[in-house]
Parts: sequence; C-alpha cells; structure tokens
Amino acid sequence: MRLVAVVFALPVLLLACNKTKGTTDPVDTGPDETDPYAGHDMGSWLSMEATPDGKPALAYYDRTSDALGYAVGTISGATVTWAREGVDSYPDSNGLNPGDAGKYASMVIASDGTTWIAYQDTSNGTLKYATRAGSGGAWTIGTADAGGGAHSDAGYWASIALDPSGKPVIAHYDAGKKNLRVTRWNGTAFSGEVAVEGTDYVPADTATAAVSAQTGEYAKLLIGGDGKEYLAFYDRAQTALMLATSNGGTWSTEVVDDSGDVGQWPDLALDGSTLSISYQDVGNQDLRLAVGTPGNFRVETLDSGNLVGADSAILVQGGQTHIVYFDGHNNDIMQAKPSSGSFTYSKLEGDEGALGYFNEIVSLGGTNYAACYDYTARAVWFGAL
Repeated sequence: MRLVAVVFALPVLLLACNKTKGTTDPVDTGPDETDPYAGHDMGSWLSMEATPDGKPALAYYDRTSDALGYAVGTISGATVTWAREGVDSYPDSNGLNPGDAGKYASMVIASDGTTWIAYQDTSNGTLKYATRAGSGGAWTIGTADAGGGAHSDAGYWASIALDPSGKPVIAHYDAGKKNLRVTRWNGTAFSGEVAVEGTDYVPADTATAAVSAQTGEYAKLLIGGDGKEYLAFYDRAQTALMLATSNGGTWSTEVVDDSGDVGQWPDLALDGSTLSISYQDVGNQDLRLAVGTPGNFRVETLDSGNLVGADSAILVQGGQTHIVYFDGHNNDIMQAKPSSGSFTYSKLEGDEGALGYFNEIVSLGGTNYAACYDYTARAVWFGAL
C-alpha cells in the first residue's frame, strides 16, 4: 500500500488524504476557505528529514508566493496528515511581498529537534538560513553567505549538514565567482570561504577552445560521525563528478568520474567507511553509482533506460543500497532496489501525473519513504518504498 499526500499548506490546521495502489481518481480534498495557501504551487526544491520522534519533515519552495514553506507529517496506517506553516518571504499582513526566497532548500534536524534550513534569497543573490529550537515557536532568519563576487549571486544548490558538535555547515554554488563555497556556524553567525576554486579546462586538441572554470553546481554535503566532510559536485568545465574531502580544514579534491559528461544530481550515503554516490550520466542520460573511499572508487552504470538518472536520492542500510530517481521520458519517479547482489529497477509512481522532481528518501520506523514534487498537481507526493 502506498501513502500519498497532496500538500495543501496549513499553518495550524491538519488535512489528511491518502491513496492506495490502483486508485485512478486524483487525490483532491477540495477547497478550504480557512487555508490561506489553498491552490498554491508547493513542493519544488524539496528537502526531507526525520524528526526526533520519527515523523517526516519537509522544507520546500512555494512557487505561488516565492517563499519557503515547512511541514511535519503524522503517519497512521495508510494516511498521512500534514501540519504546515510558512517560514520566510510570504506576504505580510498588508499583502506586501518581501521578495523571492526558498529555492534550493536543504534541511537538517538535530537530535534535540533544532531545525536548520539553508536556501537561496533569489532577490538579493545570497544564501539564507532559517532555524528554530524544537517543534514550535518563531523562526530565526538570517544571511549565511553573500558569496565572493562584486555583486552577490550565491546560494545555488545549497546543501546543509551538522558537524559532530551539532553546528551547521552549508555548501553552495557561487555563480558570481563560479566556484564552490562553504560557510560554517560559529555559535552566533556564519563565516564563509571558498572550498573549491575550480580550474579551466584546456583540451589536448588545440582546435577546441578552452572552457573557463565553473565548478560547484549540484553540490551535496555529507559529514561523518568522525567529523570528516564529503562534498560531491559537478564541474561543468571538466564535465565531471568531483569529490572534495576535509576534516574541517583544507579541502582536497579528486575526480570520481570523468567518462563523458557525468556528475549532475549527485547524492551521498556513508556506510561505515564506504561512500556511495548516485548521480546522472548527463551525456547518456543514465543513472550511475560510484562506491568506495576517497582515491579508490568503483563506478558503474545502473539504469540505462531512456532519459533517466536525474534528481537521484540514495539511502544505504546494512550494505543495501536504495535509490530513487527521475524517469524523464515517462515523467515517473523510479526506484533501484537491491536484488541478489545487483539491482532491479521499477516505477514507484507516476501514472496519474508528472512525478520524480526533487526526489528525497528517508527511513522512518523501519520503513523507507520517498517524496518528490508532483509537477502535474503542483504539490508534494509522499509514499512508502
């Protein structure tokens, strides 16, 4: 049985909706006059985490209000109910729009319930953050990094993680300087720096023009329990999947895969000392997987279907790898599941809409769940794997 929810954002009310496998009618709870967000286009730039009490939490971009939203779900059997609220950039009581903020949302929740969300302030070209302690109360909002350019154009592909002391670290792409930055919380504010500068690509064929350095798009940050930091990203100049590693100091960078145009939409998982990176082979439109340790990766093509592999999300448990990703030909959310030392590939959902955008995966109470943006319903789809 699948759990599916069309998201109608509610600041205090709850809505429950569900769909079982085989249902053909679209989920629609109908208009709600008490819902100030009814009919909004919500769920793009989705980020999902588990709360300390085992509930799914979502941070997302509200395209209608150009704003950042947040929700916590309660699962009961085949039903999920969502408590929703606005975080930043929603119109004020006078109806004035404070700007566009909420794209590239990335969220992490500490064991004590403290929530941190990193996202882009598109109006000002900066990286912002929102945080609060526990599950209620007001959000504290501020600027995490303005980038290094003469005119701020940062905050793209934000990715946040907590270090072993519980302090947030955020990686993001600075389009103004075309490099990858990292900013760290020192207890009172964030302090940013360049993590990877990137290099120009100069082809051996002198008849082919050189490509200016452009590195850091699709950034994805993971921090291990020992404090080691792993940062996967796409180098557009090299058309390669890159990995930067650090112990909180200097970053060292390596090429993981440069066999063509590869490396967009990476996601990371750490199982013991083994790192797994799912990503897209852009040139062939395939799903790929790199497994190993820094300096020693084994790379393989998984699903070589038609226009697949974007928006990948990976979860590794006890050596078993689960991946959800986008099928761009059929507009479906796909899953790669372990099977006798290999993988099987199947459609998770998508018959009734265009699904599989901004995929996320999380484990709750022994069950794995996926979430994505339903482009047809302009809402969040959420379901069990």
